[in-house]
Amino acid sequence: MPRPRFARAPADKRDALLDAAAQEFATQGYEDASINRILIGAGFSKGSFYYYFDDKPDLAAAVLDREAQRYLHLWSDLRQPKKPADFWAEMERAFVRSTDEMRAGPSGVDAMLRIGMAMSRDPVLAARMTTAHFREATAKIAQFCKHGQDIGAVRVDLPVATLLSIVQDMKLVLVRTLLPHDRTPTRDELVAFGRVHLDMVRRVSEVKRAHA
Repeated sequence: MPRPRFARAPADKRDALLDAAAQEFATQGYEDASINRILIGAGFSKGSFYYYFDDKPDLAAAVLDREAQRYLHLWSDLRQPKKPADFWAEMERAFVRSTDEMRAGPSGVDAMLRIGMAMSRDPVLAARMTTAHFREATAKIAQFCKHGQDIGAVRVDLPVATLLSIVQDMKLVLVRTLLPHDRTPTRDELVAFGRVHLDMVRRVSEVKRAHA
């Protein structure tokens, strides 16, 4: 993440750099993104860049954090179901809604997706992504899953934190194997990915009930 002094920089200066970086990541992908092109587009010098950031992974984390803010409401707006079937229906609704909003959203979504895909292949980059908004979203999901345990929808033999860690690792594998590496995924590809991801989440997390 950027150094604390980046938060104290003028807002227009922050936005110029993050806008240029989002455009570069969206069009070139994380691996091929050029810091020099980003700095030229934002009107930054190399010295000023390294005054605020350590390296490209830090900049990518800042871009991802800004874009992710737009989608925190998806997890804040979750309804609190009373039955296991309603819990999984609400989870599916959140998956579908996130896909729809992301593909209908601003161009920064493409940067977020391509950085996310790079995370699945780059452990160093993934380690930088524990941003404030990532932690906030994780806490909201954990709260929802704890409610799922309370109503008998989610297994209780594993702590929620363990389940979320398994699900996150599983998601990275699915991103690496199901989504394209050299371009932004289409809506159909994201829908198919979300369908498989939700199915895997449910298989890992759902309480298994004996059949009569």
